[in-house]
Amino acid sequence: MLECDCSSSSRRRAPQFQKEKTMAKRMFYLTALSCMAISLRGSPPTIGAVVQGSHYDRAKQIATFDLVNTSHKDITAFSLLVRATFLDGTAGTWNYGGDFLPHIADTGTGALAPGATFAVEVPVGQQQLQEVTATVDLVVYADDTADVLNQSMFDTIVSARKSRAAGLQKANELLQSALADPNDPHPSLTVLAQLQALAKQHENDWQSLGLLEAATDISNAPKSPAGRSDREDAFLRTLIKTQQDRASVMSAHTQLTKGVPQ
Repeated sequence: MLECDCSSSSRRRAPQFQKEKTMAKRMFYLTALSCMAISLRGSPPTIGAVVQGSHYDRAKQIATFDLVNTSHKDITAFSLLVRATFLDGTAGTWNYGGDFLPHIADTGTGALAPGATFAVEVPVGQQQLQEVTATVDLVVYADDTADVLNQSMFDTIVSARKSRAAGLQKANELLQSALADPNDPHPSLTVLAQLQALAKQHENDWQSLGLLEAATDISNAPKSPAGRSDREDAFLRTLIKTQQDRASVMSAHTQLTKGVPQ
């Protein structure tokens, strides 16, 4: 699985948003089209980020758009509106965006700082195009305000944050129950199976992200061939605290104050 690089450097790789179990636990949404030629327009100056510069790698079928934070606040999520013109003269649009909050919840860092550039890598496929343009239609800030030109993506980000937190909280409930059972030979294996089953039930909604994130961490629990051990229990109890902290951060950034730039 790919991993979103959300370091504090001024130029970074973009997260890919996708509801897909094989993607990284910090990835979120993706819609892909193809590209032959690329041109860019800046987003409206009143929104807190703009697209400046691009690069197209035809061999990798990836267009890279440079997203620049032009505001005075840290950015935690964004959305791009991509417009494509095909060789036959027809046109299409799609959205591509990312949320840095899951990484922030893990590390305490990772927001796009004022003046920083984020390289948004968009897989574009094989279909030939005359032109592709990108503009910013949503910016979410660390202070829980947002510039919103795209209500649908705004709703998606809020829903994903809430659902991811719910998945982590559900994992903690299952861990606590398994740890409380003295006859459970391996609480980690018990909960891992439960989470995988739940993730399958929720494969069409965002809660699966939190469930699978927890499942990945639980799979690293030390397991003795002789059966349940203090090391396994200690690992899981520590993980409960870690996951509660993650869920708390995600939940704290779901009540967003929305505005529409003029």
